[in-house]
Amino acid sequence: MDKPLQQRLILHLETLACRDPDRRRAALEQVLAAEGLAFTLQEEDPSVKLPRGVRNYLVEPGEAASKRPGLLLCAHYDAAFGSLGVNDNAASLCILVTLAKALAGEGAAVKFAFFDGEESGFSGSRLYVSRMDKQTLAGVINLDMCGYGDSLVICGRGHEKSALFRPFCRKAFLEPFSGQVVRFLPKGDESSFARTRIPVLSMAMVPRWDISYLKALATYGEGFLGRPPEFDMMLGQMEVVTTMHGGFRDGLEWIQPEAMETVYRYLEAVVHSLENGQAGKRFSCFPGLPHTL
Repeated sequence: MDKPLQQRLILHLETLACRDPDRRRAALEQVLAAEGLAFTLQEEDPSVKLPRGVRNYLVEPGEAASKRPGLLLCAHYDAAFGSLGVNDNAASLCILVTLAKALAGEGAAVKFAFFDGEESGFSGSRLYVSRMDKQTLAGVINLDMCGYGDSLVICGRGHEKSALFRPFCRKAFLEPFSGQVVRFLPKGDESSFARTRIPVLSMAMVPRWDISYLKALATYGEGFLGRPPEFDMMLGQMEVVTTMHGGFRDGLEWIQPEAMETVYRYLEAVVHSLENGQAGKRFSCFPGLPHTL
């Protein structure tokens, strides 16, 4: 593992992990400014005084890159009431901020969105979808709970078979990241894109024994007709659940920088592959990945 990279990934973690929603917004603005990342505010209604109004932070690519359809990488910055929100979802914010900084000079057609309101009905991502230009987006990857565990899990609810994401969901691509595709992850901001026909993936890090629970939970389907009590019982048994919403691992000391690095490396590989037109070809921009995809 790359220790200097891990140090960069956790540099702003303590700043972003705070219970007060206003302080959390201010902290995100502070971090983006510190990294030299210009952002645009997207507000539900600028006349509504905070903290009630929805506020998204958007980091766009350069002018030349913005003229071609690109990838949107997103994560929510709000936290459940009373939670530090370290793994849910400050760790993901740190990953995206670090990646945005690294890509800033590369001219990559990648957009970054930091959504408000995920914990209150996905209000931030719904606002984004209501105003976005679909022609500018090739696909969306949503990060949620990416700082704890040894296994990368990806859920596309069918989108993992899309032309865009299929190469990156193959076993050969995922193996170096200890990753696999699962059929169930709890709904997050990716659900706001459901009716747009834009391919969307959600991703998280979990301890490997939690994957058996995810596979069992997938057998209950989408829950359109409701779910039995056993569903919530199984969900509550997952170890990663203890890192969220005030659980006993909802603290800075439980974050694993190596987990964050795994997610960062996967996203870096996806972006570089797309930018270099290497999807479906021999992939070489990630060391140790000699597979033909």
